[in-house]
Amino acid sequence: MTRPPRTGPLLAALGLALALAAPPALAAGSRGGDPRPATPAGCSAGAACRAGTDTDGDGLDDLVDGCPTVASGNPTGCPSADRRARLRWLDTKGRLEARITSPVQACASRARIKLWRVRAGGDTKVASENASSSGRHRFRVPRGARYYVTVSPSYASGLAECDKAVSRKVRAPRRS
Repeated sequence: MTRPPRTGPLLAALGLALALAAPPALAAGSRGGDPRPATPAGCSAGAACRAGTDTDGDGLDDLVDGCPTVASGNPTGCPSADRRARLRWLDTKGRLEARITSPVQACASRARIKLWRVRAGGDTKVASENASSSGRHRFRVPRGARYYVTVSPSYASGLAECDKAVSRKVRAPRRS
């Protein structure tokens, strides 16, 4: 039985070096006879998106600024947006309703909500669901326990950095 030739890190590095040394198909900025200038990645046609341009004056180049029209000191270039998480018991439905709110609608829509059950010695995660487009979700839970929800920090592309949120603890009452 013959073995195939062994390829190791040296041959892989040689293949990478050959790929990097290959001449590009077209020169940078050339579009094969198209007289229009090439648009940089992430820029729309006609947008002021040249290297070195900082439209909002926050010190980040527009090519790397997550929010090029809004000034912010955050590393992504987008401002921080507060978020609130509320949890309440719906007596008529027999469920818990989580509601996420934020001044930036994208921070509330489709937020990832984690439902926790309060227990001595450590809380346990019961469920993890996406909120609706209005920032709500209803959970069916066992009664007689206390619960709360958390929402992790996230990034709404081009709009804001969404902060984390934690609700108050709510008891799901026992059946009467």
